[in-house]
Amino acid sequence: MRTIGGVSLHLLDIDLNDPHVVVSPALAAGGIGRSESFSKFIHRLNPAAALNGTFFSKTSLRPIGDIVIDGKLVHFGGMGTALAFTPDGVDCIRLPKSRHVDWSEHRAALAAGPLLVWNGFAKPLPGGEGFGDPSVFARAAPRTAAGVTRDNHLLLVTTKRGTSLRLLAAAMRDIGALYAVNLDGGASTGMWRRGRMIRRPVSRLTNILCVYVKPDRVSSPQLRPPRGLDWRAGHRPRPTLSFTAGDLRVTAHLPRTWQGRQPLQVEADGPLPDGWTVSIWLDEHPFAMSSELPFEFVLDLAALPGPGPKHSLWIGMLDREGKTVGRAERIFRLTDSG
Repeated sequence: MRTIGGVSLHLLDIDLNDPHVVVSPALAAGGIGRSESFSKFIHRLNPAAALNGTFFSKTSLRPIGDIVIDGKLVHFGGMGTALAFTPDGVDCIRLPKSRHVDWSEHRAALAAGPLLVWNGFAKPLPGGEGFGDPSVFARAAPRTAAGVTRDNHLLLVTTKRGTSLRLLAAAMRDIGALYAVNLDGGASTGMWRRGRMIRRPVSRLTNILCVYVKPDRVSSPQLRPPRGLDWRAGHRPRPTLSFTAGDLRVTAHLPRTWQGRQPLQVEADGPLPDGWTVSIWLDEHPFAMSSELPFEFVLDLAALPGPGPKHSLWIGMLDREGKTVGRAERIFRLTDSG
């Protein structure tokens, strides 16, 4: 328990620089429109830590914000501000109201709100985020928040007593959040870590935010700084590169800009045949291979000469004999878009 700026709070500090750490939302058993107790969530999923998630309708039990799990949009909400996770970092994204966006470069995302901290400044601004329930803006309500520091520590917070959004935003800023978002609170407020129920929700929940520690590396050992992205005025989908390999349609989701460290994801409309592999070459040099799809990795373009010379990204499918059965290529210059 800590007291920051008059706000008594429980704080979980998760080091995202550990490549074994994974953060993801989770839905109640049965999916959208279902609920279960926080304790059952924990027993079923066995996370290292967990926090209650985004708001949801008390009648339909449908969440109000977008939820992305394992790179797939499992629920469209179309409002709020999201914390979103890629293999090489965290994004805080202000979303357009009632419009779909491209989540293909994010393996997990949870949209809630209102926004609390933006680029280090406390900004509890509900305008434009779509919230109409006055209970969200009550002067003194139990609160839950999630934020990320400049050096990629995830801050998960619940308050001991009721507090205002203004005080919560200031507290998140003061504990080091570069970006932070308000989550569901009140009777939904819940926090758990490694066998200890720190705060037990009164209500059943439809979604939660989980932290897992995996035995294998799942993220880049060098995360970029967190980004604040404002998609309210428009959001350009990621460009794609597609080809046919046998009966499969293979699609690669390419970087929006060709510079620095960029995510690249390859997927297909069916499972790979036994012995088949995806091979990725950068400037005629082997870069990555995988026998499973979807396959996601970080494309490090920093070592390439530029911006003038042209470069090539080659993606191919090899059968069990190593023969190319499908391929596609993208020619680009550094700093190009798409």
